Amino acid sequence: MILDFKRMVDESLAGCYVHDEEGRLCYVNDIVTTFTGYSKDELIGKSIFDLFYEEDLQRYAELMNSVLSGKKAFYEVRYRTKDGKIRWVWGFCKPFEAEGKKYVLGNCIDVTRLKEAEERLKESELFFKTLIDESLAPVYIVSDRFIYVNRAVEEVSGYSRDELLSMDPLQLVHPDDREMVGKRLRERLLGLRETETYSFRIVTKDRKIKWVTVKPTRIIYKGSPAVVATALDITEIQELAESLRKKEEYLRLVNRILRHDIANALTSIIFALEEFQDNEIAKKALLKADYIVRLIEISRELESGVNELRPIRLDEIAREIAESFGVSFECEEVSVMANESLRIVVQNLVDNAVRHGKNDVRLEVKKSESRGILRVSDRGQGIPDEIKEKIFKEGFTTNRMGLFIVKKLVDLLGGKIEVYDNFPSGTVFEVSLPLAP
Repeated sequence: MILDFKRMVDESLAGCYVHDEEGRLCYVNDIVTTFTGYSKDELIGKSIFDLFYEEDLQRYAELMNSVLSGKKAFYEVRYRTKDGKIRWVWGFCKPFEAEGKKYVLGNCIDVTRLKEAEERLKESELFFKTLIDESLAPVYIVSDRFIYVNRAVEEVSGYSRDELLSMDPLQLVHPDDREMVGKRLRERLLGLRETETYSFRIVTKDRKIKWVTVKPTRIIYKGSPAVVATALDITEIQELAESLRKKEEYLRLVNRILRHDIANALTSIIFALEEFQDNEIAKKALLKADYIVRLIEISRELESGVNELRPIRLDEIAREIAESFGVSFECEEVSVMANESLRIVVQNLVDNAVRHGKNDVRLEVKKSESRGILRVSDRGQGIPDEIKEKIFKEGFTTNRMGLFIVKKLVDLLGGKIEVYDNFPSGTVFEVSLPLAP
């Protein structure tokens, strides 16, 4: 078998070239013309230094001298095409002699796309490294030791990066939370726990206790399982929540004491006033006393009504209250997301309607798409349009519980309350609340 080596070299996908001691090209294969945009006639006799990018000329000159002295060499340089574009090549050179003269034999491949991809990767790595390093949120990678921590981890913990990278990560965790955090870390490294968000305490270098919320995820880092996590310092939020809890507890206690003392005082007053039932002033005083007692009961109900929302039968509450007031009702079976404050809303709307519409009051409960609807209508004189805009505002006075409070309760339940005219006369209050699932 006869091999046509010249044809093989001419048609090789790698660039092949030969130049003399001065750098003049004596031979180029076909792909070199494709690389450079020059024809073979233009390249033969041309100095190879005319092709290289200016900043890389010295590098190739040193390499050429080394090769001509008998060494082999790899290189990476830029060259300029005929149309002025700058591209990259990787190459290999070795010396050889012919007819008593020294030459350089070179092979090269164009790696411009690879270099551009490499540059984009470097830029991307630098971008994300800077983004993470300078992030306000702590970010870390951990296995049995910290592998990486950003600047925010240093700021939150008080430890330097070197200190963190040399310490047991669980050493940073509060002793009471250490078992829980360690168990989750071990399970996540084994792939037994999915990504989640949870909170725990840490002890800083200056022995302060801080709360953090973390979101850890299992990754493979340099061939081994690790956990990467972002964190938030929620210490101030936790302290605020604890402060609010204590204030709420204190206010509840004060509220109970006041209710108890006022109720006891009113009981004595009511007993005393009942001896003067024929006296008009005493009757009015008794009505006011009864109203204050009712306010105390309402405040107790409101206090219990701050519980979490749960499915409650709106129709049952409406039916019960309608029957207690002796007014008509028409109720579909409707469950809404609410709490005990819903009863206060319905009772006060009916009470308000009875006082203005006498006995001509009607309750309706029905479903409408994703909402439960309560309508309380009367046939009274109605509410002027200029008043409608004010009745839900704080400070709008009535002789009963203000509609401002009723609206606030509806808002807290995630609902909406509206008022509009009834025909031919009167008023309609409509409350809509989210249906229970």
